[in-house]
Amino acid sequence: MADLRLLNRFDLVLAESFRRTVRDCGGEIWEANGVVSWASSLKQASPVHANGVMRLNRLMSAGEVMGITAGFFRARGHGYTVLVRSDDHALRAEIERGGRGAEVEHVAMVLTDPSIEPVGTEDVERHRVKDPSGMLEFCATITAAMGSDGDVSRFVNRGLRRIQALLGPTKAAFLAYDDGTAAACALGSLIDGVAMIGWIGTKPEHRRRGFATAVTRDAIRAGLDQGAGMAATLSPVPAVPFLTAMGFEEVGRYRECVIPPPPGAARRGDTPATDPETTGDP
Repeated sequence: MADLRLLNRFDLVLAESFRRTVRDCGGEIWEANGVVSWASSLKQASPVHANGVMRLNRLMSAGEVMGITAGFFRARGHGYTVLVRSDDHALRAEIERGGRGAEVEHVAMVLTDPSIEPVGTEDVERHRVKDPSGMLEFCATITAAMGSDGDVSRFVNRGLRRIQALLGPTKAAFLAYDDGTAAACALGSLIDGVAMIGWIGTKPEHRRRGFATAVTRDAIRAGLDQGAGMAATLSPVPAVPFLTAMGFEEVGRYRECVIPPPPGAARRGDTPATDPETTGDP
């Protein structure tokens, strides 16, 4: 059974991580009565970091949430992703009434005992990102890890290639190297006493060799050193065993409902990505 206290805390930290990401890249945020929507300058509906909405409490009805959210993004010509918590049955039912599904599932995972140490990472070369060249290397690594997803590429190009995204005072980005070549990456963000870990990825040719474990552990440790009491991450389902082996535990799940932009608006105002991009399974 999910720990509701931890899941509620995860909910708030996750929403704040999206707010900060969008603020860092000059986007907009609207929120009222426990509903928070964020819009970057990109029109695309995914990833959720670019344009999305969460319902953090039940003060506003599910119908109102969907109606107001639709108006917010329609006025901007944007698509968006509704991130629905697994226990928010009313919001999921409202989405289904509108003829849409919420298919992609993510797992909310927390590490409350950071003393658990994985084995076999001591000999992995890794470094913290400290300058613009490291930022570009990080973005290239996460892009290669993700594959050919153009929407993710555009978001990485717009949202992560910024000093405040990877080098800010509450950020800790790490790269692991295989014979001098960047192989894996992870980003930690200190948010309200939680080390929020994201953008974990390993290039396909370097997987299953402990690189992602090494940089993820470094990102967690950096957050703990800054005062975090726990670590958390929103994980794709295939990556759950990787995180479980590091001591993370599931506290809940989320589903995505992706609503595309209006016809003709999908790429208006978007800037094509010029560097490789972003995230993937370890």
